[in-house]
Amino acid sequence: MAWRPFPLTLFDCDSTLSTVEGIDELADGEDQQRQIAELTDAAMEGSLPLEDVYGERLSVLQPTRAQMRAVRDRYKATVVPNAKEVITALNDHGNESWVISGGLYEPVAEFATWLGVPSERVRAVPTEFDPLNGDWWSPNQSVERYACYSSSGLTTSTGKADIIRQHVGDHGRKMFVGDGVSDLATATSVDLFVAFAGVIRRPNVVENAPVVVSCPSLAPVLALATSPGTVKDMVGGRHDEVARRCLEEIDAGGITFNDERLAEMFQSSFDSTSRPTGAQRHHLPTSK
Repeated sequence: MAWRPFPLTLFDCDSTLSTVEGIDELADGEDQQRQIAELTDAAMEGSLPLEDVYGERLSVLQPTRAQMRAVRDRYKATVVPNAKEVITALNDHGNESWVISGGLYEPVAEFATWLGVPSERVRAVPTEFDPLNGDWWSPNQSVERYACYSSSGLTTSTGKADIIRQHVGDHGRKMFVGDGVSDLATATSVDLFVAFAGVIRRPNVVENAPVVVSCPSLAPVLALATSPGTVKDMVGGRHDEVARRCLEEIDAGGITFNDERLAEMFQSSFDSTSRPTGAQRHHLPTSK
């Protein structure tokens, strides 16, 4: 059986696309880190809506506006290798890319647009869940407008899994690429969950994901979302560089499988596809 493409590819915004962990990196000391971890667990378990998790994080961390802007500005500066190129190639081949985030809508949407994902395909936390006028704001900043106000189509939910079910549930075959435990919780809402372990390795995610992109580049996602044949066709064309990077990363073991059936399908697709001149056959690991 040949590998079937995924017309819809969803990306977690933080560590999957960018090496900053949103506002979590502002946690100071073990107590704050513990509280943030508990909030993440609550979101994953569905006992606390995602929007509330963001508001609670702000209350715990009490960041200055300057700190919040700095986190936002680091998105583009720390983009994961090949993220923009992969999304551009997917768009050009008829695959829709979406961005799902537990962060504020406007900075996420700005980053997504830069990556080539239109704002209507972004799901993030809307303005009404952002307590920016809390008592912890410095008085001399009270008249300064924070640059992250916007609304979005995100409605009250119990986490990323519900966001996907509610907002992109009718778009056919879906693949979600994420690296965290809350991302893994979406596995039952999509046709394939892919763990991107190149930025931050989390053993429970890597062990429980059907497919793992274990290299620091997102290039192998191109073959998972489309097909080996599609990537082969990109070689020598507009997307030659990212296509070659994709094939090289796969040759180097950049994709591993916990699901042997999926591994066999993927390998079969490579075996049945004629390689470009001079290219080597790709030997894929069949299991972790």
